[in-house]
Amino acid sequence: MRADSWFRLLGKGLVLIFLCLIQVFGLKAESKRDTLINKAWRDTVRIRKAQIFETDAATMLYYRPKPFQFAKNVPSDIYLMGKTAFSKKNLPKLGAILAGSALLVLVDQPVTDAAKQFGRYINLDPARKSKTVIEFNIGNFHVNAMEVPDNTNSAIYYLGEGWGSMLIAGGFYSYGLIANDYKAIQITSQIAESIFALGFTTQFLKRITGRQSPFRAMESANPVPAGDWHPFPAPSRYQKSVSNYDAYPSGHLATAMATITILAGNYPDNKYIKPVGYSLLGILGYSMLNNGVHWISDYPLAIAIGYTCGKIAVSRGHQVIPKIGHDKGASSALMPAYLGAGNIGLSYRATF
Repeated sequence: MRADSWFRLLGKGLVLIFLCLIQVFGLKAESKRDTLINKAWRDTVRIRKAQIFETDAATMLYYRPKPFQFAKNVPSDIYLMGKTAFSKKNLPKLGAILAGSALLVLVDQPVTDAAKQFGRYINLDPARKSKTVIEFNIGNFHVNAMEVPDNTNSAIYYLGEGWGSMLIAGGFYSYGLIANDYKAIQITSQIAESIFALGFTTQFLKRITGRQSPFRAMESANPVPAGDWHPFPAPSRYQKSVSNYDAYPSGHLATAMATITILAGNYPDNKYIKPVGYSLLGILGYSMLNNGVHWISDYPLAIAIGYTCGKIAVSRGHQVIPKIGHDKGASSALMPAYLGAGNIGLSYRATF
């Protein structure tokens, strides 16, 4: 079998493998208990139902998200991303990310050329190809309702277009509805809000920086090494030729990074999420170099934005209660308890 055939099988199975790992090693090993929580609300309190999930280091309380709660969180997510980035303690990190990006611009062209050369060596077709699997006509309009990648590089590329994140979110949502699992439903809400928040954020940055995509730079009559920059392009110019202005930063990588961060944050004991997720992130990054969609200097800021957005999203809808002495073979936790007749109290549990 040719190398491209092997890579085609790999690319089309990446999302499915990741989803299976999460389901098998994450949900299967969990147990949950229902409880009632006294939540502060204005000048009084409300009793809210929650579910308790145990990890090695902490007890996690999850609440069921309200309908379309993810949409309500998007403006707050965008604000918190900006506030986090420009906070006093994070300014050195932001400076390092931008400085690193600037240094990578110097090697963008040779790195892209090397990625394409390696793709040719392993017979990996760099073209972005897809085929329509669902289509219908509405009056005089023809609509391609669903397209799927038709080669290996495109299958990997689709990981960052939101399909992988939406497939994972759909799996958790289905499980959450069937099992009445608040954690699974909350993860769905977190992934959804991160997709929308990152969509707005990366589009804003793309329209400010106006960086040319590699494949457009190669097609121009006078190609500029590492692409050209057209800061603040007019909206009409941007829409007429999007790929001339939308390279920086990579929305694909930001979305994938946020999804991995959300899953890792909700399953701190799962040892498979980060290595598998970061491996897929690396493959996605390579595929976008190979097909000429992004430069390598588009990645540092994208990864930072995705990680920050994922951390903000994963902090919503649940509480973490650290266990005492879990690293010494014993643990204890102070937990809310429902005492009956509408009364709420606390329970203390210790294991030896």
